[in-house]
Amino acid sequence: MSRRSYDQYCAVARALDAVGERWSLLIVRELLDGPRRYTDLHADLPGVSTDILAARLRQLESEGLAVRRRLERPANATVYQLTERGLALRQVVDALGAWGLAALGEPRPTDAVREHWVTGVGGRS
Repeated sequence: MSRRSYDQYCAVARALDAVGERWSLLIVRELLDGPRRYTDLHADLPGVSTDILAARLRQLESEGLAVRRRLERPANATVYQLTERGLALRQVVDALGAWGLAALGEPRPTDAVREHWVTGVGGRS
């Protein structure tokens, strides 16, 4: 999958080059609460395909926003976690959540709901 760019010398465009692809900020939202295994990310992102999740995680890694690391025993699992630069996206995700709150309304029958989306850090929803 080739990397797309707005090719604009603009901070907003460059930020969107890094996290503007579909699912990217939702993956960041999940990682803001701490390291997560791929299978846990996939379970808490209903609707994302495994190919897209893997591609977005690779992109977040290449942008220096996330890292993949191996946990020591007894966990013996691979997790993804945000870097310091990735953690700086917390204010962006929180602001976007606050902005979107006015349009949230009642859940639709087709909406997936996870408790941590509502009760997460900073009141994210």
